[in-house]
Amino acid sequence: MDISVIITSWNGEKILKKNLLKVIASSPEAKEIIVADDASTDGTLSYLKTLTPRFKKLKIISHQKNRGFGYNSNSAVKKAEGDLVALLNNDVIPEKGYLKACLPYFKKKDTFAISFAENKNPHPARIMWQGGFFLHEPWQNPPSPAISAWASGGSAIFNRRLFLALGGFDELFSPFYWEDVDLGYRAWKSGYQIFWDPTAKVDHRHESTLSRFPRSFLNRVKERNQLLLIQKNISDPAMLRHHCLGLIGRCLLGPNYCKVILSAKRRARFFKKEIHQTQAQNYPLTDRAVFQLFKKPKPPLS
Repeated sequence: MDISVIITSWNGEKILKKNLLKVIASSPEAKEIIVADDASTDGTLSYLKTLTPRFKKLKIISHQKNRGFGYNSNSAVKKAEGDLVALLNNDVIPEKGYLKACLPYFKKKDTFAISFAENKNPHPARIMWQGGFFLHEPWQNPPSPAISAWASGGSAIFNRRLFLALGGFDELFSPFYWEDVDLGYRAWKSGYQIFWDPTAKVDHRHESTLSRFPRSFLNRVKERNQLLLIQKNISDPAMLRHHCLGLIGRCLLGPNYCKVILSAKRRARFFKKEIHQTQAQNYPLTDRAVFQLFKKPKPPLS
């Protein structure tokens, strides 16, 4: 299987100068290494052009207009030549063998993606439904083999055909947050599987451009997109009633949460057609069936 490594970047010249050559050295199995630049205004493109004569595998995709993480990733996956696509943030440095470790999983036709083991968060992702909300956390004691609720949009490898068939990352969640959770959830409901491999190790430095945004803004986007994910994906009537009660509770505890709800409603209006299309899907797995996969293992009886 051919592999394309895709590094998404926006105004990441300094980070790429530190990390890109290390990614190239750690990815000998890759047929191509693509840097997808989302209309950077720094010296990113100039720097990349100095490298292409030396590294024939290195390719550049650049946009004239900044469109956000989801669009940038989807565009690069469409243009990639590999059967598998590894998506890396520009602040992720993989260890040698990270791609090779994932190849056996893709012998199964229903494997959608493998999430890499990040050094500061060496656990697969677990989802749960609590208080009427879709929540997630690192799964400390997962079953074996280690399944994951989703594959990180910045450190994972995907079956390209299935990624495109599911529509990739939904721009509903632009500029960032929850788009990879949404894609993973839709993959599970569609009957595909996502794994996490502890030997596919990467060092995530957390130096991306997100750190430049105010924390208050990042939190608002997270909360808004959490509501959008629920509105788009949850179809179980009892869970939706539970969610309505949860919204009331959060508004009573903090009146500012009403602003989050209004922000989500405004965003949903622009993507009404796309949301309805997802809601109308006849998925093989129900919401409850997917959440059941990630129930915490019960402790042994003492």
